[in-house]
Amino acid sequence: MPAIHPPRLKIQTIELVQTASDPESFCRAYHDFLDYYADRTYRPSKIGEPPPLLPTYQVPKPVLRVVEKELAVWAGANRTQGLELADALWQNPYLEFRTTAATLLGQVFPLPVKSIFRRVETWIQPKTEERLVNVLVNSGLQRILIEYQNLYVNQMDIWLRSRNTERNRIGLKACLPLLARREFEDYPLIFKRLGKFMRSGDHPLRGDTLLGLRELITQTPEETAVFIEQLLRSTSENQHIAWFVRKTLTDFPASTRQQLRQVLLETRK
Repeated sequence: MPAIHPPRLKIQTIELVQTASDPESFCRAYHDFLDYYADRTYRPSKIGEPPPLLPTYQVPKPVLRVVEKELAVWAGANRTQGLELADALWQNPYLEFRTTAATLLGQVFPLPVKSIFRRVETWIQPKTEERLVNVLVNSGLQRILIEYQNLYVNQMDIWLRSRNTERNRIGLKACLPLLARREFEDYPLIFKRLGKFMRSGDHPLRGDTLLGLRELITQTPEETAVFIEQLLRSTSENQHIAWFVRKTLTDFPASTRQQLRQVLLETRK
């Protein structure tokens, strides 16, 4: 991999984005660009995040951020072409191409939102690896969340109420950036939807449900404790709820933690 020289990188990126209105030309140029900055000495670590399933050029993240920043300016003024380029990028089975496609999706003008949501649903399949799902939700839906939060919440609710596991997966992922926003206060909606998954025992989305619960504890610990206590006292399947309580006890303030321990003991009898 050559040393990153900011002025040269800037020129290369500008030249790359100049081809963005022609997806085929851009993809060819992007392959050349990524090949130039590829890290051919990279060896995956045995600890930490597992290596990607897709082939990758292992281009440093600062390089990709420069490309995405330049593309954001272009995509903001070229919605239709931006979506066409995102589609073309996603068709390339390389991690950097698909990451850029997901990021680009969140840089075009959001309306109509249906075209954004449809792509997220189509691109996320059972075999889509976790890191790409996270980028699609966190980056691909970013402008909708910030600029049209009500539309984001409505679609998230549709995904969470779906009988399709992949739609549920998207909905649970979408909860996290929403809960992190100070502007969002409709916690009862999230409690209601998460409660369904918490009652489901060994549900394949147990881990995503746990992440959503932890984010609720961070944002509103007292309300979340009341919600969990009500679940424990009202459901015959409280062994499933108890699993979530045990996993999150240390996330609660000390006073609340003791109360939940007591409720756990009472509901076991």
